[in-house]
Amino acid sequence: MNNSYSKYINIWLLSLATIILIMIAVGGLTRLTGSGLSMVDWDPIMGIVPPLSQADWDFLFSQYQLFPEYQIKNFGMTLKEFKFIFWWEYGHRVLGRFIGILFIVPFIFFLLKKCFSKKDLYSYTFLLFLGGIQGLIGWWMVKSGLDLNPYVSHFRLAVHLLFAQIILSFIAFLFLKRLTLQGYERISSSHSLLFLIFSCSIFITVTYGAFMAGLDAGQSYNTWPKMGETFFPEGLFFVEEKFMGVFDNSIFIHFFHRSLAYLCIAIILIISILHFKKIKYVVQKIHFISIISLVIIQVVIGIYVVLSNVQISLGSIHQIVGSLLFALTFSYFLLLNRRKI
Repeated sequence: MNNSYSKYINIWLLSLATIILIMIAVGGLTRLTGSGLSMVDWDPIMGIVPPLSQADWDFLFSQYQLFPEYQIKNFGMTLKEFKFIFWWEYGHRVLGRFIGILFIVPFIFFLLKKCFSKKDLYSYTFLLFLGGIQGLIGWWMVKSGLDLNPYVSHFRLAVHLLFAQIILSFIAFLFLKRLTLQGYERISSSHSLLFLIFSCSIFITVTYGAFMAGLDAGQSYNTWPKMGETFFPEGLFFVEEKFMGVFDNSIFIHFFHRSLAYLCIAIILIISILHFKKIKYVVQKIHFISIISLVIIQVVIGIYVVLSNVQISLGSIHQIVGSLLFALTFSYFLLLNRRKI
């Protein structure tokens, strides 16, 4: 195996992680600006060519007007307003194609230079597979809002966001694995168990955060620490004696997302008290401190998002920090269990 390009592989992985984080941010802004359904078809090859003439714009706008989002939500929208939402979605899709190029071209180069071990080759090929699946999931998500109901499915939105964060986590794992050849130290069985519980809590919290985004549940209550006048708002489970469920009731989703955030703080603080001083590896310590810091920062930002009635800039920051937290948490978990992987 050729190790002379090791530094460049590290730069490549960091570049991928950075651009994916930007992609997640742009995706969040695309949703927050109501731009996600402005492109009503999916052409992986020719779709990269933007409208170049007035005739192109007129055609795209006429296509958009055939779909329920225009007819129900945006009836009377001007071409100028359409251009604004179009460029957000177009930029999001172009970034996706750029990520594909940024992965494939260096990957082929490093492959030809024999820079990967057999095990590494499996990992990077799996990463390429995940990226391809994510592109398909993106269109699957958008397509859900092009039917009679002009709203993207919050379930598909959650899958799309989680998949992006899983890819980011795996890249972080591959990068940190190169820095920590022996993996992370498992202080005790309770350390591993508690971090598994914490990781699951983060996963569920992010999932419900995606549900909140898809249903605009963050706007159901803009007060904290109470939801309105109470900690347990009306309609949490039942509305007019009808059970609303736990996956599509915006009030329950908001309440549960808040509750999970408090749980995550409690678990990570317990892990810190019991095990932090026993961690020997510097990289592992820095990684763990980063997770604790991001949990606290993310909860504080989440509070301000609620109080601002989901201001776009704060909502975007909340999604970025949440993605970083997800990636650091699951890369830490993978490194703790590296010998089993």
